Amino acid sequence: MGQVAIIGQSIQIKGELTGNEDLTIDGTVEGNIELKENSLTIGPNGNIKADINAKKVTIIGEVQGNVTAEETVEIRETGKLRGNIVAPRLVIADGAFFKGSVEMERKPAPVKDKPHRDEKPALRPELLAVKP
Repeated sequence: MGQVAIIGQSIQIKGELTGNEDLTIDGTVEGNIELKENSLTIGPNGNIKADINAKKVTIIGEVQGNVTAEETVEIRETGKLRGNIVAPRLVIADGAFFKGSVEMERKPAPVKDKPHRDEKPALRPELLAVKP
């Protein structure tokens, strides 16, 4: 894994938070969080009032807002989420709190090229020979 940025417990942010590295938030954030290619962890002291869009989201603290993940949303034992989830995979630990709806959205499988139906099979001359 790459670097992980940390927003400490005493930090408060209002506005839009974006980045290109994994992030752990133990402070307070209000607004929007956008980490489409990276993981976001809401630490045990994290208090988030924001919509979240990240590759993977792990909630140990509290989140109020909608969460969209490319891979997984995980709510741990002490985690609390009030908001809707859109992700292909969801893990909710025993003891976690969740109030909202879930949409299990999967990425479509890549389409493989198929041969064109107009193509005719190759002729094998040995099969065309006329026997006397």
